[in-house]
Amino acid sequence: MADDSRGAYVVIQLTDETWTFAATADANISIAGFAFVNSSVTEQGWRADLPPKMKIYPPGSKITGTDGCPTTRYHNDGMFVAVSDYQSDAMPGNVAVTRHPASGGQFNNPPYYHNLQKGRMLQFLGPIFENSSYDVSVEYDFTLGQGKSVSTTFVLARSCPL
Repeated sequence: MADDSRGAYVVIQLTDETWTFAATADANISIAGFAFVNSSVTEQGWRADLPPKMKIYPPGSKITGTDGCPTTRYHNDGMFVAVSDYQSDAMPGNVAVTRHPASGGQFNNPPYYHNLQKGRMLQFLGPIFENSSYDVSVEYDFTLGQGKSVSTTFVLARSCPL
């Protein structure tokens, strides 16, 4: 209901199409891509900034060669993060990763909690080293139940030295 400035109320009826548009029109979120960082970045959590001139691989990338391969004994570099841009009010969300190994199968990693805040955010995707195809989705805005999501894929086809 809305006040029509004469003290009377007007009933506003939304059709299913109008409601769907209103529920999805303000998302303002995108997965900008993926980057390889070291533990000094991942330890900062979602508030971390990408180091200057850090390469961001766009969504759908196939990463080959030795790009992002760990170079330390403890594998504390070459850590894979999702880079997302969000331009709305703060809200909780999560990032889910599904692996599709070349040997077959589909494996869903448990989702990571993702505190959505305005600006560019990073989400560590766990120790991802194996060559495989990956689906990544960011789910958010559970106010109407199921939630909304954006998703993309990437492929690791690297030749990392042991």
